[in-house]
This record gives sequence, C-alpha cells and structure tokens, in this order.
Amino acid sequence: MHTSTQAPIAIAAPHDAAVRAAADIVAAGGNAVDAALAAAAALTVVYPHMCSLGGDMIAIVRLPDGDRICVNSTGAYGSASPLDTLLGGRESMPVEGPLTVSVPGAVAGWKALHDAWGLLPVDRLLLPAIELAAAGTRVSPGLAEAVEDDADVLRADAGMRSIFFPEGRALTAGADLVQPQLEQTLRALARDGLGSFYIGETASRLAAGLAALGVPVTAADLARHEPRFEQPIARRFGGLRVSTAPPNSQGFTMLRTLGALRTPDTGELSTDAGLLAELFHSGDRIRDMTLADPRFAPVDVDGMLQPEGLRRAREDAERSLRTGVREPGVVTPRPGGDTVAVTVVDADGTAISLIQSVFHSFGSKLLEPSTGVVLHNRAAFFQLEPGHPNEIAIGKRPAHTLMPVIVESPDGTVAAHGTMGGKAQAQIHTQLLLRVAEGATPQQAVSAPRLIVGDSEHGTDDRDSVLVEPGISATAQAQLAETTLELRLGHEYDSGAGHAMIARRDPDGRLSAGADPRSDGGVHISH
Repeated sequence: MHTSTQAPIAIAAPHDAAVRAAADIVAAGGNAVDAALAAAAALTVVYPHMCSLGGDMIAIVRLPDGDRICVNSTGAYGSASPLDTLLGGRESMPVEGPLTVSVPGAVAGWKALHDAWGLLPVDRLLLPAIELAAAGTRVSPGLAEAVEDDADVLRADAGMRSIFFPEGRALTAGADLVQPQLEQTLRALARDGLGSFYIGETASRLAAGLAALGVPVTAADLARHEPRFEQPIARRFGGLRVSTAPPNSQGFTMLRTLGALRTPDTGELSTDAGLLAELFHSGDRIRDMTLADPRFAPVDVDGMLQPEGLRRAREDAERSLRTGVREPGVVTPRPGGDTVAVTVVDADGTAISLIQSVFHSFGSKLLEPSTGVVLHNRAAFFQLEPGHPNEIAIGKRPAHTLMPVIVESPDGTVAAHGTMGGKAQAQIHTQLLLRVAEGATPQQAVSAPRLIVGDSEHGTDDRDSVLVEPGISATAQAQLAETTLELRLGHEYDSGAGHAMIARRDPDGRLSAGADPRSDGGVHISH
C-alpha cells in the first residue's frame, strides 16, 4: 500500500550527491522510502567502488505503527556450470574475477521497497541518478584512492579500463567520471521498470555480458531471484530496542556483543574496551564458522542470544583477557571499501536503514561493458571446505556482512543506523549504540573515535590486531593495552573505522541526523 507524508524528513548518506538526490525527491512529494531509493540509486553512479546495480542490498523499514520489516535481496550462486568444473582443485574461493559473482540483488531490493511503500514513480526516483550519469560527476577522493590502489587489476578488465582509465590514465580526484552505458541502463530501468533488470531487455543484455565474462550467472538465475521479506531479529538493551537483519546477515553478532556486555548484577552495559575487543574477536570467529544461508544451514541465533549463551560469551571473553588464548577461526576475505548506508526518518516514525554493497572495493574487479554495471564479488565469502555451513552451492546465498539497524526507545525515539565497514559492521554498530546509550547526538555518535578488531580497511587477515583511532580515551587505551591484541594506531577519522550514518526522530517529533566525517557525505532535514 502506498502512503504519503508531508512531514519533515531527516536523511544521512555518505556522499553529498546522494543527499541532494534524496532532498530533491522529498521536495517533489516523496516519502522516506522514496528518498532512500533515490539516494541509493545516486550512490551507484558516484561511488562505483562501493556499490552498484551489480551488488546486493538489505534494508529494514520501520512503519508508523511500529511494525518492522526486513527486505533481504542478496543473490544466490549461479547455475551456468557444475561447481566441480568451476572450482575443482581449488582450496579456497578466489577473491576476485568471474567466479566470485553471484546474482546481483540490489535492484530487486529497490523494487520490493518501492512496490510496498514507495509513492513517486520509479522514473522520478531514478532521475537524479540518470542526470548524474549523463552529466558526469567529479571523482571523490575516496574513489580516486580506490582506483589507484587497484589500478593494475582494474586495467586488466576492458570494462573497468574504459571508464576509470580514459586515454590510458587513471582518474584522479576532481576529474570527470563519465558512464554512458550506466546512464543508458538507468534510463532503461526508468522506462521499463526495475524488474527489467531480471526479466526483459536489460536482463538479456546483462546475461549475455555475464556469459562473455565467464560469470556463472544465467538469464534463468536472474529471472529466478526474489527478495525475501523477513522479520528482523531484535533485543532490548536498557532503554533501547535494537533490530537488525537475520541470517544470512551477520547482524546477530552485534546483538550477541551487546548482550554479553550487560553486567550480570546491574544489567548496565560495560564499556571496558578490552572486554569489548575480545567480544568483537570471538563474534567474528563465530560468524565465520557458523553464518550461512539458513535455507541450507540453520544458524542457532536464539541459542547464542539466550541468557546462557550470552553468559558463556562474556566468560569466554574474560578468560581471553586473562590468558591471551583465543580459539582459532577460518580465514575469510577481508573487504576494504565495500558498502554504503542510507538512513532516513520522518516525523511520523517511518524509518529506513538501507545498506548496499559490492563487497570488496570494485567487487569482482569486473565491469560488464554493455550495461556499465560493476559486478560484486559476494561469492568470495563462500567456503570450499566440505561440510562448512557456508560451503558454496548453486542456488545458495553467501554469508553476508550487510546489516541495517533500527533503534527505538520507550519514549518514542526512533532512529535508523547504517554503516560501511565490511566484516566490521557489527563492531561499528555496537560502538554507535554505546554512544547513543550514553546520550550522544547522531553526529556525536558517528564522529566519535572507534576501535576495530581485525583492521578491516587495510587488507590484513590478522585477527589479533586492533585499529585504534586517535582520541580514544586514555582509560580505553589502557584497557586495550592489557590485552594481548596488537594495537595499531590509525589516523583521525580513519576509513578503516567505517562510514556510519544515523537519522533520528525524537519523542517531540524533532529530527536530527549525523553523517560520518570519514565519508564524503552529509545530512539533510526538510521542514
């Protein structure tokens, strides 16, 4: 059912162009979901190293009556060839290239959101993105850095080379980014509907291009994809009710950490940085050992979040603090710049946290040339170990890092939280929530210095390291120093600590928002 609102709307997004796109849609009479979709589409044009029509999406929508719905549009592995033919003889999944591309779910996720709650027509929502692609955009410093970091492998792909190395030279910050094929694809989606990405002319062109690249996703795989409407998983922590996506999302690890931080006698959340780091460490291990598509391998979320499971989690973390001994986990790819979050809240309590991604920076490092679509590498997160819950299978979705978050208080406060950060998203969200519980505004919460176990941005698989941003309190630094984790000092507003966004409505209807200073983004509040 389509509903309209004339109420003010608060928006936070990681690029100013996305904020402007959302504000334009609100001015045209769009609602919170419309605004989020316009921002999401714009981000595929200006942040192609982080998100794309060729990526995945998970969102949570909170409705004015308090109902919450998760839309999971993560894609499954394709059926073009038997897995033994594709992967036989390998000990682990490749990190990039055609075999890491699963069905892209983002556009189907947009369609599901629009069909359920959108107000303005799709062609109007896509117009800001189309105009950005047609006119060309300025290359952001983050995009320029990503092109430079991956220059050698990007040059090897004809599609990437044509867009990001015009005249043979890498694009630099401030240069014009021109994407004519992506513009035409966006125009086709505006004309034919978002479903044409999966069935129709655009789908046919994409499927042919995927086959030419050796990607094992067929036209039938695209047509078969359907987003899932699911009940979020939620728990209360003090005065906060926190909702996030269920598996195949890693969101439960955030709830596990928050639950284990509760002091048994008072119920208050511990802020001991050493304990927090140990819980992050064990949470990552549990995710990598157990998280999978629940249609293939059930994940015992309830067991982990029951009081006994949380008690064990805390005791294990305290033991690691004393001994420095930690259980080993499996090595999985650690993404760098991979994800964007759009958060929107309006005055009637509608809120949306929308997360979309290509996983690693530039995903598979492939750009399908006829559509201009960067292809994600979500399948790189699969395991090849027989019997592993996340073992690769045709038709199976990989374990996923994307985790939208909605936060509510008994007094009527409603907030949408989201963050970039790959496998560290649960860690970042936990720290945002600790700040909010202490009374921080959205901007204060996203700007505060953070710690990241595993050093997500810098490409290391060293699980026993902690990235520490300057400005973390002396008490927290001393608590971390008492662990056996290796401390790595980051720089101020280090991208390795993610790009977080919060939009919030207070009980009196006042709106506020915060955009991470680590990003190129901003906020907009319409009145």
